[in-house]
Amino acid sequence: MSEVRAAIAIARKELRTLRRYPLQSINTVAQPLYQFLIPSVLLGSTFMVAGRAVGFQASAGTADISGFLFLGAFMGGQVGAAFWGSAFAFRLEMMSGTLEPAWLTPTRRETFVVGYLLAWLLVQVLGGVVLLGIGALFFSARFFGAALAALPALLLVEVGLVGVTYLVASAVLLLKEANFFVDSTNFIFSAASGTMFPITVMPALVKVIAFLLPTTYALDILRSQALGTRLLLPGWSEYLALAALGLLALLAGRWTFARAERRLRRSGSLGQY
Repeated sequence: MSEVRAAIAIARKELRTLRRYPLQSINTVAQPLYQFLIPSVLLGSTFMVAGRAVGFQASAGTADISGFLFLGAFMGGQVGAAFWGSAFAFRLEMMSGTLEPAWLTPTRRETFVVGYLLAWLLVQVLGGVVLLGIGALFFSARFFGAALAALPALLLVEVGLVGVTYLVASAVLLLKEANFFVDSTNFIFSAASGTMFPITVMPALVKVIAFLLPTTYALDILRSQALGTRLLLPGWSEYLALAALGLLALLAGRWTFARAERRLRRSGSLGQY
């Protein structure tokens, strides 16, 4: 319970810092809109036949382009929290010189990662709900009622995202200047999860990667419940795959983070950036 309280305290500290920069919080909603959602929805509407996205429906299983994209943006925000939550927080701690003092506290190193993720997940989930509301009000996207049935999948995927956060935190601590690495891997991870386009149109190699990501199944279940699309795997297989891959990501992330932390202690390079 002491580690739980510490994680909550770390998350509160991060949220208090984020409140000092309101434009950054607003950007969690604005950036997906102007960078991805509005251009994609407008481009998709130009290829409609008699008001129906015939080609899109054949590959995605739904004619609701707006709903498909806005749900993808919702999941993409959580992926972004896993990548940038720890990366940005650790980077600021390095630059301000407070990482070493924090490392000397009795709190476990892994707890810092969880605390950072909690804060950024809360921001991204709230921003994602606002995005879904914008999609329903202004883009005629239909998903709110049925999407609640996918809540178990959304809770399960958080286990895998914790593991991903550990992996990203390890890279940031070892590479020091890891912005390009985090940005590029975040995009690849998000795109391979199917946030921008259907899994069925991906190249074979990308499909293999997609089927190894827990976020792929969580987003597929979410779209199936909300838009009526066909699942990638039959029945409860997707829930089993989601749980198994999430647990594997968590174990791999914890192991990698422990190795990275041990290497930093031996080399004495924790305070370097």
